[in-house]
Amino acid sequence: MDAETRKQTVRKFFEVLDAGEADAALAFTTGNPDFLIFNNPFPGGTRGFCGLSKSVLSEGPHREYTAQFVDGETVLSQVTVRGTTMKGEVYENYYLIICTFKGDKIDHIQEYNDSAYAHAKFGLG
Repeated sequence: MDAETRKQTVRKFFEVLDAGEADAALAFTTGNPDFLIFNNPFPGGTRGFCGLSKSVLSEGPHREYTAQFVDGETVLSQVTVRGTTMKGEVYENYYLIICTFKGDKIDHIQEYNDSAYAHAKFGLG
């Protein structure tokens, strides 16, 4: 799989993941890989993360990929995620998402963002 195909696979994966389509999202993966937020596994792995945005955003998420880099089996994506919270507030956060491939499937996902901002917007902290 070439670098451009890896980038597009990551974009398609997140498109269906955000839509809450777990089985379609998992078709891009090696199974149900861990989905790490910083270094903490999200409960239920990728399947557990699926559709999370629909539970905290009334509109969105809209992902703007501002940069993507490929180094061998790893795709680094710089992403701005926008939407509207359930409280009607604008949400705009900046993410670094690392996806590691095994063959043509995503095998590991790790995400970094401004967690203090996200917690404040979603009432988690």
